[in-house]
Amino acid sequence: MDEVIVVDWGTTSFRAWLVASGEVKDEIPSGTGMRDTAREDFPRYCGAQLARWRGGAEPPPVYMAGMVGAPQGWQAAPQPVLPVGLDDLAARVVAAEGLPDAWIVPGCRVQKSDAEIDVMRGEEVQIFGALDLLKRDDALFCLPGTHSKWAQVRGRKLVHFTTSMTGEVYEAMLGHTILAKTADRAAPFDEAAFRKGLAQAASADGLLHQMFAARCRTLYGDMKPELTPSFLSGILIGAEVKAMRGLYPEAKEVLLCGSDALRGPYGIALAAAGFAATAVSAKAASLAGIGAIAARHRARAA
Repeated sequence: MDEVIVVDWGTTSFRAWLVASGEVKDEIPSGTGMRDTAREDFPRYCGAQLARWRGGAEPPPVYMAGMVGAPQGWQAAPQPVLPVGLDDLAARVVAAEGLPDAWIVPGCRVQKSDAEIDVMRGEEVQIFGALDLLKRDDALFCLPGTHSKWAQVRGRKLVHFTTSMTGEVYEAMLGHTILAKTADRAAPFDEAAFRKGLAQAASADGLLHQMFAARCRTLYGDMKPELTPSFLSGILIGAEVKAMRGLYPEAKEVLLCGSDALRGPYGIALAAAGFAATAVSAKAASLAGIGAIAARHRARAA
């Protein structure tokens, strides 16, 4: 397979890359997310965005991952139960209705007990892509984001993961609670305030009280409004990392796969918890992972 189009179409953005032999030849950096596109228009919109790459006699195939495969997305893609490997994902790729040779990569889920289930959609391609990039068979991953994931891989099989709503709670707290009245959301990241948040998260007071501390310290303490976002970030990321340290008490290294903006704060929090973090670009991991799944899927169909 020479060329393939990789698409990351989420709730708020559309991004696509034309990849040949593992190299990005062209890209569409941003477009309209699914939230702002009528569901019946998904095939037309995607086809129009990719038209400049698919005008030849043999247009390259399209492989999509992420929320595009959710029940509210373009086409529901399965979420097989762990353990899952690359071949398992390639075997469950589904056709995207309305666009020729377009495919949606499945997610996965973990059944922890009869009552506890966790789901993943999109991060699995980053995990397997990072393994390829770093030539690893076993790893513990931290994938920060709106819904942060910690995932365990053994023998190139994803065997366990846990989701934390860290990013979403951060946005909700700064946008829809009493903190919104005083916090300066436009302020740059402040490492000192972030570290104070980490220290607060390490206390025994509980997360709900710790978050209110941001309000109290603004009123009567040392917290200026421009420091509140970094302080709150430290509390939430600190709580996440503290919980994961409890789940993985013997772990020494974590593969940190995320955006540039998140890798910095998470790197500080991981180091404070005794983890050695190895950073991996989320974009590079996604492209490598979807590319590997696409190659296996094409080989199965040949």
